[in-house]
Amino acid sequence: MFAQAGEAARSDDVCGVLGRTTYRPCRHNTRLYGPCPHHCETPLPFHCATERKKGGWCRWDLRKGICGHHPDSYDEYVAAIRAEEEGKLRRQAVREQELRKLAERRRAGTLGVACPYCDAQPGGSCVRRSGEEQPKFHSARENLWLHAETANTAACSYCEAAVGELCRTSSGKIADQVHAGR
Repeated sequence: MFAQAGEAARSDDVCGVLGRTTYRPCRHNTRLYGPCPHHCETPLPFHCATERKKGGWCRWDLRKGICGHHPDSYDEYVAAIRAEEEGKLRRQAVREQELRKLAERRRAGTLGVACPYCDAQPGGSCVRRSGEEQPKFHSARENLWLHAETANTAACSYCEAAVGELCRTSSGKIADQVHAGR
């Protein structure tokens, strides 16, 4: 039963190969950082990759410098540095894209609740004190959206709010933020 629960919780984005001495799964995130440098079956661009006498290939990371066992690996070293720079740019683009998606989701969710600060209706933009439209949302509105999101998933043990109800203070007002017990 525990093995099934562990297999169900295992992510395909993680390498997961068991270590020879620790018997713990490798936690290298292959989605963010590419193939696992420790357990890949073919050499990666930054590996020395010189064939060994006993079989296999040298796993020296050329990003750290030229391989001490194979000094003729300078060309591979330069190629590894270029590949690493390209990989960094690719990973940075993926992170930026994920942050943009998160910001869009957050914006769409925040539009779904009314602003307790400026009384803007759901779907409308927040308004400044001068009456002009504000490009950002008030933090109270974002907190209320996060509060509502959390309230839809669990009950609060502190104020005894049921699933779908917002947390309340001791005076009965809606709390600004979710209680820690939720």
